[in-house]
Amino acid sequence: MLRFLFEDFDENHILSFLEQGLLDEHIEELLMRWNLFSPKVQFALINYIRERLKDSFSPRVLVKHLKIKPIKDADQIVRGKGKHFEIIVVDKDKADFAKGLVIPNTSKVITNLPELKNSSTIVKKLLNKNFAVFFDTYISGKSFMLPLAVALNIERIPEDLRFTGALNAKGDILEVEHLKEKIEFAKAQGLRLITPLQVKRFNTIKAYLEKDKWDIPFYITSAGYEEFSNFLKAFIGEKTFEEFEVLKGLELFYGLQEDTFYQLTGQLKTEEDWKKVCQDFYTRYYKIVNTLPWNKIFHLGMRGAVALSFAFGVLYSHFYPFVFYHYQAKEGETKYHTIPIYEPRYLKERKSQYNHINTHFEHNGEDLVILLNFGHHEAIADVKSYAFSHLNNPSFLVLEAKQKGNVPIESFSEVAKECASAIQDIRSQYSTKTYHFFFSCPIPIAFMVGLAFGHYVDGWIYNFQKDGSSYQPVLEFRFLRKIREGNVRN
Repeated sequence: MLRFLFEDFDENHILSFLEQGLLDEHIEELLMRWNLFSPKVQFALINYIRERLKDSFSPRVLVKHLKIKPIKDADQIVRGKGKHFEIIVVDKDKADFAKGLVIPNTSKVITNLPELKNSSTIVKKLLNKNFAVFFDTYISGKSFMLPLAVALNIERIPEDLRFTGALNAKGDILEVEHLKEKIEFAKAQGLRLITPLQVKRFNTIKAYLEKDKWDIPFYITSAGYEEFSNFLKAFIGEKTFEEFEVLKGLELFYGLQEDTFYQLTGQLKTEEDWKKVCQDFYTRYYKIVNTLPWNKIFHLGMRGAVALSFAFGVLYSHFYPFVFYHYQAKEGETKYHTIPIYEPRYLKERKSQYNHINTHFEHNGEDLVILLNFGHHEAIADVKSYAFSHLNNPSFLVLEAKQKGNVPIESFSEVAKECASAIQDIRSQYSTKTYHFFFSCPIPIAFMVGLAFGHYVDGWIYNFQKDGSSYQPVLEFRFLRKIREGNVRN
């Protein structure tokens, strides 16, 4: 039989032939020469066997030529679940990636770089887990230990996150050389790098990346950052976690910077201003819900126009629980009062009778004007005057409290639920072409009614413009629908 001296081949040629499937009949010969090849070829061989030959390859070949015993370990290397990871290495002041493949659940630590066996055994002691690990290049130092431990022990890792650092058996993250070069290299590659300068304990990384419930502060204001800072003081969610304040941890491990969690709207003067703010809100909200895994509870606070709160409710999904923070004087003290809605679908439930609101309906044309009239300002006359001047013979649905005076904060959610139900009752009984919403009510009620009402209609949301002492259509449902459906999502 013709035998090739594969160790004399150009390394890139071997890798090319292997990828093309031209060496399938010579895999055992290649493994016979295992120690004559570089880590790059060794790494490629193991990957090729696992990805292309695992159904036909006999693990006994690894036992015979790589001295991997028992055969269960060889079988695990061929067919077991594994994970690839990257290490940033520096050689002659030049940084680059090294690749690793770790396969858990062997009977002992196995590696193609024997010089890393002692450091790998420390990882094994820390995690109480044996494994096989293969690298595609020689590695000096111990910076591979942290990325190896993360790959081996943490299931979900953000795609743009990398790690560097040594470990001891207690889980302390220890400094390594060339941190400056590694940090600069990661940044140039568009990656975020966790280093011993930021995080001191392996368990901190594990806790953040495996956390299954998040309390998320989100504040909208027409004023400045100071209001967000004050809002955080009232925030009842988890403020610190492991080594960090939660927002600092979210920036480190998920790339969500602090300004993701607050929105400064400024003064809204034109329709374009309103559109931009709504798109900005949904972009931030969408980024958060699609970056953080598992369960999320939003802690929402808002200072601004009630009409904007309704629009944000339309944009907010009923999938995510929330706590709304309402700033109001009560019993002589002005502070944030929390309104928890842990099952938002509750707001959509139909009511057979109304205990908190009265409804007044006038049926005329197919333009339906809806007024949430729960404020001190008597808005009915102004809304009717505006509507008759700008709409074609509109119908009117006025929703207001049974009892005069401030609606009790503890009743806000029931009031919103009854309002949404009353609107649905009218929709089911009468033909309506367009909906026109006007507001004289607390911000949380408008938000919750908007969430329950949704975006599958045509019509407008109106705001009272103090400068012009009149109402103005500021947002069209069609535009909000486009945001929800992704056409204007960034």
